[in-house]
Amino acid sequence: MRLIRILCSAALVAPTLSAAQAPLIPSWPVTAGSRVRISSPVLGDKMQTGAVLSATSDTLIFLAAKQSTSTAIGTPNIVGIDVARGTHTSKVKGALLGFVLGAGSGAAVGAATYKRPRCGPDVWCFDMFGQGGQAAVGAVMGAVSGTLVGLIIGSRPSDNWVPVAVPGR
Repeated sequence: MRLIRILCSAALVAPTLSAAQAPLIPSWPVTAGSRVRISSPVLGDKMQTGAVLSATSDTLIFLAAKQSTSTAIGTPNIVGIDVARGTHTSKVKGALLGFVLGAGSGAAVGAATYKRPRCGPDVWCFDMFGQGGQAAVGAVMGAVSGTLVGLIIGSRPSDNWVPVAVPGR
């Protein structure tokens, strides 16, 4: 009975957003200098990445990456906008994917390249594990190299994008 009271009390004490905490979702107007990706017919068919020079309640001044001229976009013309909030890497995902692909391809190559040794009365040969042993060695070598390659590829940082609600949409 005492355990049930403790569990009910703990469930009622749910974490809430205190006044000192900032909201995680950015609000309009977007802060000047923020890195954003924006979709608008004014900019073309594709999403454009760049920086916000300024934003008011009805207009956004946008500077696309690798361009020197800014573009004024009215809020009715903004289809969607995301703000970058930090970066992340995919080291674990890359390492696991590299491990699986490397082990599989290493085992396949090891099994496919197996050649039974020619043993005779004058030639001593050692073929204890055969094709399965060579496939296992190939799998281990492929898994190690695949894990390293996946770790290197997954360590490239990428942005965390958070959507912003545009007024008037």
